[in-house]
Amino acid sequence: MHAELDEIGYHLLVAEFDLLWSRRPRPGDRERMDQMMRLIEAFEATRRISSSA
Repeated sequence: MHAELDEIGYHLLVAEFDLLWSRRPRPGDRERMDQMMRLIEAFEATRRISSSA
C-alpha cells in the first residue's frame, strides 16, 4: 500500500476499516487494520499540521 494518501484515499481507507471493524474477524484482518490505522493516523497528523500553520 502506498504511504501517501490523498483525501479520497483517506475516506476509502476509513470506510474499509469500518467494514473490517464491524464484521467477524478473518485471518489477516488484525494486521491489515493495524496497517490501516498507521496510515489513517499519519494522514490525520499531516492535516492537523497544515491546518494549524
